[in-house]
Amino acid sequence: MKNSKILIFLAMVILSIVSCTKENIEGPEVTDPIIEVEITETSNNPLMAQVSSDSDDELDLGCFVIEMPFDLTVDGTISTITTIEDFETALEATTEASNIDFVYPITITYEDGETADIADGMELGEAFSECVPNGGWNQVEGGFPAYLINEENSCYNLSYPLTLTDLEGAQTVIDDEVAFVDALANNDLLFFTFPLTLIDEDGEEVTAENDEALFELFFLCEGTHPPCDSVNFGFGTIACYDVVFPINVLVIDVDGNTSTVTLESEDDFNSALLNGIVVGFDFPITVTNVEDGTVLVINNEEEFEAAIEACFGGNGNGNGNGNGNGNGNGEPSFLTLGLLVNDTSIEGTCYEIQFPVDFSNEDGSVIITTNSAQLALEALFNQLNLAPVYPISVVMADDGSTVTVENDEELMALLTECE
Repeated sequence: MKNSKILIFLAMVILSIVSCTKENIEGPEVTDPIIEVEITETSNNPLMAQVSSDSDDELDLGCFVIEMPFDLTVDGTISTITTIEDFETALEATTEASNIDFVYPITITYEDGETADIADGMELGEAFSECVPNGGWNQVEGGFPAYLINEENSCYNLSYPLTLTDLEGAQTVIDDEVAFVDALANNDLLFFTFPLTLIDEDGEEVTAENDEALFELFFLCEGTHPPCDSVNFGFGTIACYDVVFPINVLVIDVDGNTSTVTLESEDDFNSALLNGIVVGFDFPITVTNVEDGTVLVINNEEEFEAAIEACFGGNGNGNGNGNGNGNGNGEPSFLTLGLLVNDTSIEGTCYEIQFPVDFSNEDGSVIITTNSAQLALEALFNQLNLAPVYPISVVMADDGSTVTVENDEELMALLTECE
């Protein structure tokens, strides 16, 4: 189907229209920042409380395991840990006042098989904090579980200070990365508070106004592998459908090999998406229309594209009265996103839009002037039904020629040429 990449990419944008309204956590007072205390070999390492075991021979911590044997120091006494039983025995005699930590260096192994040597407690805390949370995605309305966003796992870095919120709604101001790592080590689950500011690879600030916008920003990073080309999903929803779990997806490992895994829940789905390992669906998948409860079994990519199109374009009548996503110009959201994602400053290779460009809503009551594709995307995430105000000029990447687009039909032709 023509323009499938752009069409599917819009699915996540439409998410904020069709999903239940999410609100930020309100009410709690902001407390003082957490005191920054670097974890050392003689301190009580708070990460010990988060070590778990899902098998007989592995100690799990976030998204990696602690390789055995390793040495553990308890109140100055060093023990060699070779089994789970050794670890449990070493902790049995401890109290809340005990000083417990690993004797560094230690080796960790990530879920994809990659290993790393950890030199000290701070490095261990950083590695743990960079793990995409595998839980908490539906515990708080509008909540996005916090983890350390930096160049190791994203194309963004967190901008400090920022505020984190716990499950009780209490907020803590975080001044820098050390405090962030310490906060995650000392709390089972924390959430970002919006708006959240990130710094992109060019050093420019970008702001996510809510959890869905943050999810969108992550999928602009090169190297992510959302399913079905550039589709961006999250929160257990695809366009106007809720995913019926379990769901089978295709994942990619560090060697480029693909395999099928079963995701049992929304938590699994979001974690896999943000880790950038999902490259497609292993059909069939089952979804439920959020508006009328209709259950739909999708057997292949063609049926998937048709289902997504039915959410916002296929059921319209070309004048904005189809399903609430039109703006009087046929397929404005589809076209607007298509226009932007093909710009070389975003992820496209086709042309460079000549800014400034105006965008308007369906009745023309809102007109937004943008000076870059990134700013236009942010406006689209917030407004969703914006359409370009013609004419628009673009400079083609292949030959440097300038093309002026006068209407929707010409824009559609340009997007088709870019495929």
